[in-house]
Amino acid sequence: MKFAWIIASFGLLGVAAAGSCEQSRFTSSPSVPPSSSISSSSSGTSAKIPGRASSSSSATGTSATPSSSSGSGTSATASTSGSSSQPSFARFFDQTRFHAMFPNAVSLYNFDGLVNAVNKYTAFANTGNSDNDKRELAAFLAQTAHESDSFQATEEYAWNTYSVWQYCDNSTIACAPGRRYHGRGPIQLSWNYNYDQAGKALGIDLLDNPDIVASDTDVAWMTALWYWMTPQGSRAIHDVVADKNGFAEATKIINGALECGPNAPNKANEQQRIEYYTKMCEELDVQPLGSSSCNA
Repeated sequence: MKFAWIIASFGLLGVAAAGSCEQSRFTSSPSVPPSSSISSSSSGTSAKIPGRASSSSSATGTSATPSSSSGSGTSATASTSGSSSQPSFARFFDQTRFHAMFPNAVSLYNFDGLVNAVNKYTAFANTGNSDNDKRELAAFLAQTAHESDSFQATEEYAWNTYSVWQYCDNSTIACAPGRRYHGRGPIQLSWNYNYDQAGKALGIDLLDNPDIVASDTDVAWMTALWYWMTPQGSRAIHDVVADKNGFAEATKIINGALECGPNAPNKANEQQRIEYYTKMCEELDVQPLGSSSCNA
């Protein structure tokens, strides 16, 4: 087991997760219309996950009781068979190893919850090729660890300092009165239209009940899988992540406007993602394919 040095390495990586200073992701409205293309905009604003506060803050959404909620809707690349069989990736990673690598993860985030959630998206890390499945799992955990401050933030740290309209765009879907759509869950799902689309795919009314994403383990993981498996623009992360340069492509989809390219303002955050991914690949005994950097 390589846990000791992995944990030490991850301890140094908390600078750009749920407490980072990715300022334009936190305060700007998206310049693209809400649609299935929600990963970034030409103004450098991430339309999907705009928002976190100081890394020295503690997560306001503390531990949550895992549950087994699931939806019945569908999404572009999702399989909704609802099978209770254990997903293939669980044979090379488990709850014990997850918590050894992320010892400060709050109870909302546990690997068993991810295993349950994958019953909704059975194609996730399930190609039949062990190395490719490991790469996808490594990439997913790396990207969500970055977004959630090593699985410590169930929601944005400074959410209660924002106006209730901070992540509300009424141009296509009306925000529910009094509801907030700041980042929640492992992928830090943000904006009313993303809650609406994810909720419809999962068969859950997330537009009116967004707090579920920060309080229900299975729903939290399912929203991250929804984003991962559903095309953002023309591509789903799931469809490219195991290919050559796949991790770099995933970062482009998630936050390319801010982290990728010669004028990207937050390249340091991309480096954190890569460090997480490198450690996860080492732990899973698999090699990344091609470059992991979208700035290579």
